[in-house]
Amino acid sequence: MTNKKEIKYLVLWLAGECNLKCKYCYAFPNFTHKKMSFQIARKAIESCKTKDFTLILAGGEPLLNFSLIEEIYDFLKRENYNCKIGLQTNGTLITEKIAERLSKMNINVGVSFDASFQINDEFRGETKAVIEGLKNLKLKNKRVNLNCVITDKSIKELEKMVEIAYYFENIDGIGLDLLRMGERVQNYKEINPPTNGDIYIYLKRAYMKSKELGKIVGKEVKIREIEEIKYRKEKNCIATHYCYSSLGQAMIITEEGNIYPCSSLVGDNRYFIGNILEDREFEMQSLPSGKKEKCESCQYKDICKGCCPSRLIINEGEMEDKDCMLRKAIFKILEEEENE
Repeated sequence: MTNKKEIKYLVLWLAGECNLKCKYCYAFPNFTHKKMSFQIARKAIESCKTKDFTLILAGGEPLLNFSLIEEIYDFLKRENYNCKIGLQTNGTLITEKIAERLSKMNINVGVSFDASFQINDEFRGETKAVIEGLKNLKLKNKRVNLNCVITDKSIKELEKMVEIAYYFENIDGIGLDLLRMGERVQNYKEINPPTNGDIYIYLKRAYMKSKELGKIVGKEVKIREIEEIKYRKEKNCIATHYCYSSLGQAMIITEEGNIYPCSSLVGDNRYFIGNILEDREFEMQSLPSGKKEKCESCQYKDICKGCCPSRLIINEGEMEDKDCMLRKAIFKILEEEENE
């Protein structure tokens, strides 16, 4: 590789393996059971044109390669990078020692957790270990966010997730990740997308619960997708593309150095770009904007950023419109709040 790329969003898969076997995991079919080397991580970081971008440490389960996290973090500080760093983990491996080390790093930690103890155990497993991990993070004063995969079951438990977030006290927000119908999830007939009606009903209940509890404790746990649309409305942000992948400014590097434009498309040869260790030119791929033809007639077309391009590629039929239904539900919830 001889030229640097205009990358705004870099994802490093630190481990091509995981200690869980989540039923809906889109990465599972591509696990190599290998770990990323610092050579690959450094090459990926140095391939970015500027030192100011978002860096996500993921996998697989990135804490299986915790020494590399520390090595990457030290390198970024030493070389004066201005990265916003995020770590996405299942939380089961967060010991007191790891929590203490994370507390000393300027890293935003996201812990995957599916709404309630029961649902999380059913779809992900090892819920007790996740709870211990969250307790350890709290003990070391490390603030985190929770991320929930939205299915027809988890959507109905979002209120419980809000209550859990308030209970731990060190949880700032909740993110919602709509189900991707990848290869693995299709083996489980009990896992289905939420209905359009349920998205509005249960998301509103969770939002109202968060506001209610926020008044009591003096700090509100934010729901990421709602806060994003609030911001876009307040600032009158005009949306032309869904994400950096749709702008050709996102790069996902697997543990072996393979390059893709989106984590959800790893293993799909149509979107394979090359390998970061190869000494040759490569061109970044731009995914579709996320805007569909019918978006032109929507009242929210300017502010709404549309649908996730990779989900439109992976999901078919009814599932294609879940992003749209989620955002329309949020616009409706916020409009009702304004009119109260």
